[in-house]
Amino acid sequence: MRALVLGPIEVRVGDRQVGLGGPKPRTLLAALLLQPRQVVPVERLIDLIWGEAPPQTAGALVHTYVSSLRRAVGTALVTRAPGYLLDLDSDVEQFQKHLTTARQAERAGDHATATTHYQHGLALWRGPALHGVDAQFARGHALALEESRLSAEEGLGRCELAQHRVEDAITRLSALAGAHPTREETRELLMRALHRAGRQADALQVYRDAREHLLDELGIEPGEKLRDLHSRILNGTLETAPPELTAAAAPAAVTTHQVVPHHLPPDISDFIGRQEALKQVFGLTEDRETGTATPTAVVSGFGGAGKSALAVHAAHLLRKSYPDGQLFADLRGGGRDLEPQEVVGRFLGLLGIPGQDQPAAPDERVELYRRTVADRRLVVVLDNARSEAQVRPLLPGNPNCFVIITSRRRLTGLEGAEPIELGFLGEETSMEMLGRIVGPERIGAEPEAARRIVRLCGGVPLALRAAGAKLLARPHWPLKTLAKRLSDERRRLDELEMGDLAIRSSLRLTYAELDPLHRKAFHLLSVLDLPDFGAWVAAPLLDISPYDAEDVVEHLVDLRLVDVAGVDQIGRVRYRFHDLVQLFGAEQAEGEPVTEAVTRLLRTWLALVEAGVRKLPRVTLGLRPRLHAEIEVDPRLEEDVEEDPTGWLHSETDAVVRAVERAHDLGVDELTTTVITSLLSSPFAARNEFGNWQRTHLVALRSVRERGNRRAEAVLLAGLGQLRYEQDDFAAALAHFEQAAEIAAAIDEPETLAVAYVGMGTVRRDLAEFAQARELLDKAIALGDDGVVAAASYGVGAIHRDHGDLDEARRAFERCVELYREQEDRRGEALALRALSLCHRAAGAYAEAVGLSREAERILRGAGDELGATYAAQSLAKAALRTGDLEGLDDLLAECLEVCTRQRDRFGVALTTRTLGELALAQDRLPEASDLLADALEQWTALGLPIWRARTMRDLAVATADEEMWLRAKELFASLGVREARELEGLSAGGWRSTL
Repeated sequence: MRALVLGPIEVRVGDRQVGLGGPKPRTLLAALLLQPRQVVPVERLIDLIWGEAPPQTAGALVHTYVSSLRRAVGTALVTRAPGYLLDLDSDVEQFQKHLTTARQAERAGDHATATTHYQHGLALWRGPALHGVDAQFARGHALALEESRLSAEEGLGRCELAQHRVEDAITRLSALAGAHPTREETRELLMRALHRAGRQADALQVYRDAREHLLDELGIEPGEKLRDLHSRILNGTLETAPPELTAAAAPAAVTTHQVVPHHLPPDISDFIGRQEALKQVFGLTEDRETGTATPTAVVSGFGGAGKSALAVHAAHLLRKSYPDGQLFADLRGGGRDLEPQEVVGRFLGLLGIPGQDQPAAPDERVELYRRTVADRRLVVVLDNARSEAQVRPLLPGNPNCFVIITSRRRLTGLEGAEPIELGFLGEETSMEMLGRIVGPERIGAEPEAARRIVRLCGGVPLALRAAGAKLLARPHWPLKTLAKRLSDERRRLDELEMGDLAIRSSLRLTYAELDPLHRKAFHLLSVLDLPDFGAWVAAPLLDISPYDAEDVVEHLVDLRLVDVAGVDQIGRVRYRFHDLVQLFGAEQAEGEPVTEAVTRLLRTWLALVEAGVRKLPRVTLGLRPRLHAEIEVDPRLEEDVEEDPTGWLHSETDAVVRAVERAHDLGVDELTTTVITSLLSSPFAARNEFGNWQRTHLVALRSVRERGNRRAEAVLLAGLGQLRYEQDDFAAALAHFEQAAEIAAAIDEPETLAVAYVGMGTVRRDLAEFAQARELLDKAIALGDDGVVAAASYGVGAIHRDHGDLDEARRAFERCVELYREQEDRRGEALALRALSLCHRAAGAYAEAVGLSREAERILRGAGDELGATYAAQSLAKAALRTGDLEGLDDLLAECLEVCTRQRDRFGVALTTRTLGELALAQDRLPEASDLLADALEQWTALGLPIWRARTMRDLAVATADEEMWLRAKELFASLGVREARELEGLSAGGWRSTL
């Protein structure tokens, strides 16, 4: 048996591959192979597998993965405190042995032996090392192994050259250089091989390629060794072949008596970043000898993104390549759009043609301009262009010139122009830029305040320059002073203004271009301050069609007032504001009437979310205040929802939650409660999305209390009770349900009261307070509709099951299944089937229990309820465990544990951890069983669930042969009055184990 790491990670016995059981056991195998035949502590394994953010259940998961891996490698995986040891041969060890032997032989001059070992070592590779292991440590280890492989390839190339196998070396080294163009050792060997084969020109080309890649990728020249080799080959070529006439040696164009304009603004000394954009610009100049069109770059981006700075910087760098001059024009000079003929006149004057010699007709003036520059190599910078029509007459029309255009628009109508998009600067680049302005010492003294400043500037170079200028003007200010002032959203735009550096002034240039409709859209969207939004949001805001709304938003995108955030789950474009633009828009919106528009939007959102929720499984008992008015929604918007309600709701959640908060802030509250309580609780519960669930409810609760809406307050308190129950905070859940019940009883609202009773009864049942639970659930059944009756019947069945009244429990759950089927509630039906499965398991009918759990899991997965399906899978595993069919249960339960951990379901984590402990106990893995059950016991204790504590204490007593704990478990069962008290009568821990 051996482990294969040099390619997809696997274990083989002879030629047979052994199954490893999933990605995490593979990761564990890789971690153990880092220290072969050494003990790797569990804590170290946790660090390697999960990095800095391990789940709370990491220890239990490691035990599970060990069990899975042990099935593959058997006794090669040894448990040895404080961790595990893997005694297994690997291809890495073989490779390292071959590599060491090959290098020793090569140093001794035995190139034949070295060749053999290099070849044997390389033959072990089947692909990228550790392929299929997605962990940080594996990526680092794979890089180190890849470096060793490349070194072996180069060693083999050296040996082939030493044995005069030149063509073999050329073939090998050419492929290696192509795959790894910045490896100078490979390039040197390839140049030597080509030179030895008489291919000097090819050898020189290898050097040129190497230099180009090193400059482009790393910004450095080749090393001295490679440069010396190039010089020697170059000298030999000159001795044997006539020099070629290159472009550099060709005679330059005659420029005698021509005026050479140098009309660029001064370059900035602290230009930083934008290397990719500069590379794009310079790339356009490379084909000028063969092209026939004027190379043209259109640099576009947000106002203040540094478009002009980039264009001017690039033009300065290109002066030697374009020796006949540089022309520059700000097409929005003096705050107005310049006409093309005016700019052409200026250019002609700079080129030595006075105004009196220029034709008056615009067309003739353009013709003269193009004739004048026809044989010149010029850089033309056209800054702040507004449209294609403004710049077309200013294009030289020949390939000798180069044009750089900047615009807030993309100007896609310019044929053949290369678009270069300037985004926002990253945080590190922003820090460096601020440091260059105010000095690195000042940044180093207050790094956190500096980071706060650059974050609030949002990666906008103009904002950073304004902030830097303010700090320079106030050298006595600590950086935290400016950071604090920028944190005040009402003052941020004021703070980012220093002399002629002002974000507000820059944005006003674009704002002035908006017509009334687009201005209103900009105002309303800015006031809402959504994290992102679909274009459809503008339809109800402006009372226009969805297609018109898309055009409005896209126009704001064209003007760089709105950014494209990406594409959502159902294939629609999402948009967002830059923080500074949003602040500017909200500032300009003062006095804009918003109530009617925001009300229309909320009502539309209500109708659409309701349409989506109708097609999803119901997770919570829904309640909603009554609406006083409806709204007609465009059918095209409803179609988007109905095609993929899950994707639509996921895409819209953050936006609608924020809209609800903003509606409250703006005093638009009529629909806020309805949107939250009737629609969002169920999808939030399905995804355990506790944060948004809480945000919406708390905002709504403030709102309805301010308005004195007692009915809505009761609904919201019941919703908060459901939230706290899903979070396993049983005390808080009970308190909210009791408050909801008190209000609902006082105002005679039986629907809300019934839901509160179900909630209170469910919590009391989980706390093993069975008498109170039964009374509350019976009250709910007497008051509620079919949904409430089904939920309450579920609780009654669970009480019967816990008491050992299995026939009564089955009847209750069968009734529950019928009720959910009548309501076409597939999720409720599946959960009732799972509950019925537990009854059969308790009665010893394990085959029936397996079948019911499997059917429940199938339904829940089909309904998209991942967590519900996980509970069904856990009950399936538990039933299979009782039958003795243990195949695959480790992996199944590990998946359950991962889902519950990811969904932050504390009850599910405790339940699955306990089941893993029971499985380990059934397999006689007693130390592992003890660890898992002790972990589960701690979790049940933290949750405050006595019946589950007792069950886990019973199992842990068996695993540890602790008779004292066994007695405590029996006493707890007896005090709770549950069926286990009768089952354990007269049994010791050992006796109970013999029945398992």
